[in-house]
Amino acid sequence: MMPNSDKFGATVRAICAEYDIEIIPANIYPMPGQTRAVATMCQILAKYGEGHFRLVMTTLGETRGNNALIEQSSLWAVSDLIRACPEWVEERTSEWLQWWDEIPLGPIICTISQLRGVVNQRHALAGAIYWRLCTYSQERMSTKDTASTLKNKVPEVGRARSNANREQAIEMGRKLIEIKSHLPRGEWLPWVEEQSGLSYGTVQRYMRMAKAA
Repeated sequence: MMPNSDKFGATVRAICAEYDIEIIPANIYPMPGQTRAVATMCQILAKYGEGHFRLVMTTLGETRGNNALIEQSSLWAVSDLIRACPEWVEERTSEWLQWWDEIPLGPIICTISQLRGVVNQRHALAGAIYWRLCTYSQERMSTKDTASTLKNKVPEVGRARSNANREQAIEMGRKLIEIKSHLPRGEWLPWVEEQSGLSYGTVQRYMRMAKAA
């Protein structure tokens, strides 16, 4: 049964607004920052709860280029992978988002679509992405630098560096919020991509940290 009640729909719309994702009619092709997959989002929210749904939206909405690909198969694939890989999501959150910055999700979806009608799109997409995630995870584990080792041996160094990084991110987030407030509607995403020097996901994280500070 499809969860189309006002309760789920209102929550989905509120969360999409938080992530600067615009919900558009089903007959319009989505541009970056837009989605028409409201029914799918309501299903995920109803089945797995708000915390899980927010993780799905963070993974797609705050990583490079993926806010243009929030559709039925990608939403379900991300949801499946979050449930299948809790150790990555919970213990290596920063890396998880960095990996999604690198995943060529658009080309993968286009390739998988060639199997439509024969292979389940959701499962095929999840499998293809999982292979990429495994590759990134193994590369990261094999290239840990001495700074990480030092941080583990001297916790005070790690904490000081973490606090400094957080303060810098918050300050940057405040500046980004101010810039966004002065830009006309529709010019924010192009500005981020062309002038900020940061990924869209990083910009969103900095702004969220600044708002919470």
